[in-house]
Amino acid sequence: MGQTEPLPPTLVVPNSPLVVRAFGAFWTAEAVLGLAFAAYGAFFGEEGWFVAIMVGLGLFLAAVGTVLAVLTFDRARIKGPLLTIGPDGLRDAGVSDRLIPWRALSWRHEVYFRGAAIMYEVDETITGPLAPSLPIRILAGANRAFGYGRFSLMTMGTGKSLEELARFLSAYKPESRSGR
Repeated sequence: MGQTEPLPPTLVVPNSPLVVRAFGAFWTAEAVLGLAFAAYGAFFGEEGWFVAIMVGLGLFLAAVGTVLAVLTFDRARIKGPLLTIGPDGLRDAGVSDRLIPWRALSWRHEVYFRGAAIMYEVDETITGPLAPSLPIRILAGANRAFGYGRFSLMTMGTGKSLEELARFLSAYKPESRSGR
């Protein structure tokens, strides 16, 4: 008989709201800086190209900063653990208030030009409808627009790296490549 490695114990990652709020302050500062760029370009720009660049860049920074600030402050409000990964499934508190069974998940560790992400899909015919918050729904839409999975497993506030989380996920359910 072949020997199999024992499964690791269930990983329960508590929320670190102070760390998450620090990220939120950073993203808020980015949004304010973006508005300052846009205002400077609109009020003090003399040449059309300068105005267009400053206003465009400023509004882009403000939009990204605002969405990410709202997302991080939303995440800081989560009560209980941020993540639970165990033999019965995954609970990402930002996405679901209950454990998502492994048979309802397909995930992949995505490496791209500036980093990496763990992207996953949830089969809601198995889990029932999810009710993610508005920032998570916006992020899910952006993920799909860029051709990734619907949800991304965030490390913010967990104290874990993506590689650690990918290893832990792999112990329970091998990486899948569906949806790509």
